[in-house]
Amino acid sequence: MVHTVRVGPRVWRRCAPAMVLAVAACGESGSGPTLPVATRLGITVQPSNATAGAAIAPGMQVVIVSSAGITVTTATNAVTVVIDSNSLGATLLGTATVNAVNGVATFANLSITRAGTGYRLVASASGLTRATSAPFAITAGAASQLAFVIQPRATLSGGAISPAVQVAVQDAFGNTVTAATHSVTAAIRNNPGGGMLSGTTAASAANGVATFSDLSIDKPGTGYTLAVSADGLFDATSTAFDIIAPLSFTTVAAGGAGRGSHTCAVTTDGTIYCWGFNGNGQLGDGTRTNRAVPALVQAPAGVTFQAVSAGGQHTCAVASTGDAYCWGRNEFGRLGDGTAVDRTLPVRVAAPAGVTFTSVGTGAGFSCGLAAAGGSVYCWGSNFAGELGDHSGVDQLSPVLVQAPGGVTFAALATGLDHSCGLATSGAVYCWGYNAFGQLGDNTTVDKPTPVQAGAPAAVTFATVEAGYAHTCAVTSAGAAYCWGGNGNAQLGDNTTVDKLVPTAVQGGVVFAVVSGGGDHTCGVSTSGIGYCWGANGSGQIGDNTTLAKLAPAVTAGSLSLSVAAAGLNHSCAVAAGASASVYCWGANDHGELGDGTTVPRLVPTRVLR
Repeated sequence: MVHTVRVGPRVWRRCAPAMVLAVAACGESGSGPTLPVATRLGITVQPSNATAGAAIAPGMQVVIVSSAGITVTTATNAVTVVIDSNSLGATLLGTATVNAVNGVATFANLSITRAGTGYRLVASASGLTRATSAPFAITAGAASQLAFVIQPRATLSGGAISPAVQVAVQDAFGNTVTAATHSVTAAIRNNPGGGMLSGTTAASAANGVATFSDLSIDKPGTGYTLAVSADGLFDATSTAFDIIAPLSFTTVAAGGAGRGSHTCAVTTDGTIYCWGFNGNGQLGDGTRTNRAVPALVQAPAGVTFQAVSAGGQHTCAVASTGDAYCWGRNEFGRLGDGTAVDRTLPVRVAAPAGVTFTSVGTGAGFSCGLAAAGGSVYCWGSNFAGELGDHSGVDQLSPVLVQAPGGVTFAALATGLDHSCGLATSGAVYCWGYNAFGQLGDNTTVDKPTPVQAGAPAAVTFATVEAGYAHTCAVTSAGAAYCWGGNGNAQLGDNTTVDKLVPTAVQGGVVFAVVSGGGDHTCGVSTSGIGYCWGANGSGQIGDNTTLAKLAPAVTAGSLSLSVAAAGLNHSCAVAAGASASVYCWGANDHGELGDGTTVPRLVPTRVLR
């Protein structure tokens, strides 16, 4: 607007400033001020530490902002929050999706069920860049219930349940309340055998967990359960477990090959139990399922056994009638039934008419048996290195006679991986088959298709013989042990790792009753019942609670009195002397070959669950 003012003869014109500004505004082009555009999310109220299941307070707030960080107050987008990297498997409770009001989404009732640290929440909305919260922690709530964290396992009657049963004091969401010190009491709930629970049945929680280290039940039964209780808390019931009646064993055999190892033992009543790897049916229970506890071999009706031998992937045994039975892998005819068909149940070896056996031995791909009459040895299966001793070099699907030197008869038999040995009635040892490491003892490394005498020191004769995978050992009537063959892991026990082509004295001065050769280690039992092992120990197969190789005999841990030793590929077993006659095993346990119900390796002798 223009004001006109007359002063004397002049006329002055002046613009009013306010009106000029108004005119300028009216003269702008466009429709009004530019509004901010929503591009991303931001968190204005971070989640704070909280208790499991309780609302996170104050409520988390997520703002919708422009690229310049200006809140878009007109935004009403639906915003969703989730747990980021939810490694604990927690559940986010509450309303996790809300619509923004004035550009702000408020989450008033969020909670998380699992205790843990380093939680983050991620907020997202369609078309917008998401936002991640600062880390926060969730702690356990009030104690409300008990829960088994280590369940009771199958155990021998009267034996401590192992591993020790553990019970946690938890909040309503299953979080252990680490500050809890409740006294927890254990009792039998389902009692199929009428057993009594012994040991320390009341334990105080430490760091929220009560440990019961010596519980035992005295009577066998299938489907026992334990109940635990504590004042003010909901109780808990364990999963079902069995209490097993112990068996008494007369002998044990340990075998194995690259695919897996297994163990078999004969009971005092003539039954055989096997456990461990079963990919070829070598456990003889009619399946190919591995067993971590002994499984009964399903023998033909009326057949009982007196001896057993565990090979690489098959097993053979001698019945009380003298008939031999084999089961498992049958490549090359190692089962001796005239076929090359694998068997998951024992089949009778097709021995020549009138031939029965007192013992059998099993190798990688062959088997042998000592005839009950005449001191002859028969072998069958693979013959690539002359291990059948018949000078043919041809695999045999049924037993063939070993061509012993004239006048030599055998009193004992031993089989290694690809070689065989016999103890002559004269006390001399004869061996045949693979000889790359000198395991035949004839001072050469040349394979032999028929028996050759091992070159024992002058005047030394033997009372027993045993073959390892690539070495051989024998014990004199005075209890002196000699070994020969492969020694890369000190399995000969002579304080060296040098192969020996003739029998070499085991060092240490131990008077042995028996020895047994394994993969790269050897075990024996002294005349006083003490167990010794030497050689490779990477899996604990020496049983001295270490994994250090031993150049000479080392005492196995546990102060057990033993009667029989058996060395396998990477594990060892023995029969305890005395009335219990239980089997103990130690070393590798990849497929349950220790028979303790687990696949955990053991560095000391562990009782088999039968």
